[in-house]
Amino acid sequence: MKMMSRFRLQRPLCSVYLAAHSRARLRFRYASKYLDCRHTSNSSSTDNSHVKDNIYTIPNALSLSRIILSPVVAYSIVNSQHTTALALFGIAGFTDFLDGQIARRFPSQRSLLGSIIDPIGDKLLMGMSTLSVWYTGLMPSWLLCIILGRDIILLTGGLAVKYQSLEKFSFKGLFNVTDGTIEVKPGWHGKLNMCLQLGAVIACLSAPIWSLQDSPYFHNYLILTGVMGVYSLVQYILTYRNVMGKVRSKPAWMDESKKT
Repeated sequence: MKMMSRFRLQRPLCSVYLAAHSRARLRFRYASKYLDCRHTSNSSSTDNSHVKDNIYTIPNALSLSRIILSPVVAYSIVNSQHTTALALFGIAGFTDFLDGQIARRFPSQRSLLGSIIDPIGDKLLMGMSTLSVWYTGLMPSWLLCIILGRDIILLTGGLAVKYQSLEKFSFKGLFNVTDGTIEVKPGWHGKLNMCLQLGAVIACLSAPIWSLQDSPYFHNYLILTGVMGVYSLVQYILTYRNVMGKVRSKPAWMDESKKT
């Protein structure tokens, strides 16, 4: 039987609906302060049908510009062009804010492509900038490990939840964002952590310009960013653990394969 499921976790109380292979519909309520996850099937994705080909939008152009700017920012950092890198990083960060505002206020500017390249642009900008400031000695290694390690663990957790929700296993289905997508929206700690990380990159780029390397405020800010990153990661791990335990002990396709 084709599994049709939809679950949504939201603050402060979440209702989770599962359609299992036994044709029984289970409903339980799960309290969560941290994640807003949504799993939708093809039958419930009618809202996306009219925007799949709407790729020529302003938010998509802004996201694409952020992707293009990311290696330019990294090149400027590595070549000690800190003022240029800081300016370009600020412009790229503003495009992230701007494309989100446009997409929220104007539904005609939303697209499936935008939902893909927007987070790619964000991670590419932050990843390349963070690696570059670390490579040039402007960021300590321990902070780099926290920032990149957190992103890797969150990505792995998201793939694990998607794996559990698959009706039939395939790599295409695992990475297909149009079929059974799982949307993870950060809670307050995730948003605060992202702001602190952005500030950390800006602080590291500003340090050689205004001689902030020996400032206690500079070092204390980096410590605060690291502590918040660890706290945010722990909260996500605990929530993913609860989600995995309540969704399904085994993927549906494993149960079906045993029957056959």
